[in-house]
Amino acid sequence: MSVRTQSNGIKWEELSTYLSADVVVCGGGSAGVFAAVAAAREGAKVLLVESQGGLGGTAVNGLVIPYMTVRIPGEPRCSYLHKELDKRVEEYHKEKYVVNSCDPMVFGIILEQMCTESKVQLLFHSTVCGAQVQEGRISAIAVACKDGIRKIEGKMFIDCTGDASLAVLAGAGYEQGHPKTGVNQPMSLRYMVDGVDMEAFKDFLDTYNDPASATSGRNGGNMYAAVWNKTEGALKPLFREAIANGDLTEQDMAYWQMFTTPGRENGIAFNNPEFFDLTDACDPLQLTEVQVRGKAFILRQLNFYKKYFKGFDNAYISNIAPMVGIRESRRIHAKYDLTGMDLLGQKKFSGCISQCNYPVDVHGGADLFQDDLPEGDPEKPWYEIPYDCLVSADLDNLLAAGRCIGADFIAQSSIRIQICCHSMGEAAGIAAAMCLDKKLQPGQLTGEEVSGRMKERGAEFVQE
Repeated sequence: MSVRTQSNGIKWEELSTYLSADVVVCGGGSAGVFAAVAAAREGAKVLLVESQGGLGGTAVNGLVIPYMTVRIPGEPRCSYLHKELDKRVEEYHKEKYVVNSCDPMVFGIILEQMCTESKVQLLFHSTVCGAQVQEGRISAIAVACKDGIRKIEGKMFIDCTGDASLAVLAGAGYEQGHPKTGVNQPMSLRYMVDGVDMEAFKDFLDTYNDPASATSGRNGGNMYAAVWNKTEGALKPLFREAIANGDLTEQDMAYWQMFTTPGRENGIAFNNPEFFDLTDACDPLQLTEVQVRGKAFILRQLNFYKKYFKGFDNAYISNIAPMVGIRESRRIHAKYDLTGMDLLGQKKFSGCISQCNYPVDVHGGADLFQDDLPEGDPEKPWYEIPYDCLVSADLDNLLAAGRCIGADFIAQSSIRIQICCHSMGEAAGIAAAMCLDKKLQPGQLTGEEVSGRMKERGAEFVQE
């Protein structure tokens, strides 16, 4: 029996087992929660390991709300757990409910409730730092905790870290970044501002009345505004004026976007600043710089709002994301790697686990279909994600879900939206439990078996 470790010289024989489970899920973001809950509801003993102090990942700790839509007529829910989550969010927000959005703090609590009610064991403040591999299978992982390294054993493992951290630590192959340069998409640091006089700000936006880049939402829809380097927009002259006056920099205008948030009547969420020179989500120095430089940007932008926008006299920063906004880093080698051409051609797969029609969404890319829309059969306007994209090509008992599944740079830019991650997580959790029950490896299951069980549970797919 051969043993391979990819963990900076961890001496496995000196570590006693701290915890064990049938299914060990690494990463408690959207994909990880759905994987853990789905596996637990299939009868497996599940442990969910998370490096932060709570669940929700990008949606909660990264403040990435709203979580977008699949852009298919009728908005199918390829995850039964997503429907349950949506119902819980609606029950909380009541008349203030907005589809595909939620106060991120509440969102995280709801996810934790779903886990505890499903008897998922949670382990926070624990970062995966090593993997023990025996005969092509992961037998244990090491997690870095405040008191040192601890060993966790499992039968099936699901990598929902976003960065394919477990797969890489276990020695699996992966791809990263732009196919020509290896450079990843830019990183961001999102934040929220409260104390805004919303009526005054809506009056301000109404003077521009541009549904595409500056709208109060009074004529339907939600309040929204955006400024990008690559396009013109209603607010862009104001940003240029502030740059000329020394109140903003050119980078402040490179990518700026705001949304309202359900339940925060006087608050606005901002999808910026974005850093085109900081792209390596696995480099702690770059992550640190995003946090430090980002906060300086945020303070400057708040002062800009107070000076140039109406309604911000008493505004204040209420949240800065503790997690850097990461669009893309490492992607596993899977049994099938979804391609940009699959997406743009709206390819269909037997036994798919998710359906979507979100466009290519590459930030900072060049010569790569940027913002292209999928085009296929007009009667079936969507592409599909097959189960095989979740199955590791290198390790027998490893699945992945979320933005690190098997996909090329272009396809990943679309499938990374949270609703797709929900479906991936649910499929991975069900597959892991099925493997335990049937004594199979993930690669021996078919997509039809997994999607069939998802449908039995209540998942909704568009019928061809």
